[in-house]
Amino acid sequence: MRSAYHEFITPIQVEYDISLSEESSYLKESYSDIEFCSDPMDVVKIIFLGAQGVGKTSIIQQFVWNHFNEEYVPSNTKRVYYSSVIFNEHVYQLKITDVPTISYFPANSFVEWTDFRFYGLRNANAYIFVFDLSNLDTFQYIRIIRDQIAESRDIKNVPILIIGNKQDLITNLHRTHFSYLSGNNHSKSTEVQKEKLKEIVSLIRKQWKCSYIDCSAKYNWKVVAVFKEIIKIIESIQPTKSATFGHREVTSLVIENMHGNMERTKCIIL
Repeated sequence: MRSAYHEFITPIQVEYDISLSEESSYLKESYSDIEFCSDPMDVVKIIFLGAQGVGKTSIIQQFVWNHFNEEYVPSNTKRVYYSSVIFNEHVYQLKITDVPTISYFPANSFVEWTDFRFYGLRNANAYIFVFDLSNLDTFQYIRIIRDQIAESRDIKNVPILIIGNKQDLITNLHRTHFSYLSGNNHSKSTEVQKEKLKEIVSLIRKQWKCSYIDCSAKYNWKVVAVFKEIIKIIESIQPTKSATFGHREVTSLVIENMHGNMERTKCIIL
């Protein structure tokens, strides 16, 4: 199989498990150079989880393709993306899985095989949870699924990153409130939302001991930082295992050629 190439992310391989022809035909028309490929060996398996409409797919496609689709298309089937990054002078091959919103996390392999066959939920190397900053109620879904993972896996050894997406909507909302002269009620509502978000972030960092990043998939703000952070978490939790999945040493020549970029970001997309 050929690899699909993007003008600044190369190489990229993209695999789809397609069950709905409408969505797949749209993607084929938009990215006609992408072909199906087999699952490569030794990859870091990352699964995105979150309530419907929080922007999981948008974050992934912005990272992999530098593309944002203005039209909302619900994820009704599992989709898998392959990409690579350089972090701390190592190349990591990423298998990024975007799954439809699951009603619960399978407690064991039998349940997974019965209800979520081929999703790969329980053997993922890391999880990225996404909620909508403009709708903080979507965080409740994360709380439920995270607790279920904690009940069935050793949560201390499971890399988890929490993402607050749609930061652009929050920024625009705040600007509207400040410019609205008679908006006392709006201002109070904004303050309540700020306090609620502060409580959420405190729960994530202090009780769950997880990292948190807010981002905007639409404007590609902190999207690369999301994947940089999850690799950082994987290295910190599973340092002895990092050589067994997804990473290779980068030659000194490559490092020298990329030295300028490494100094600025410490994370390079291939």
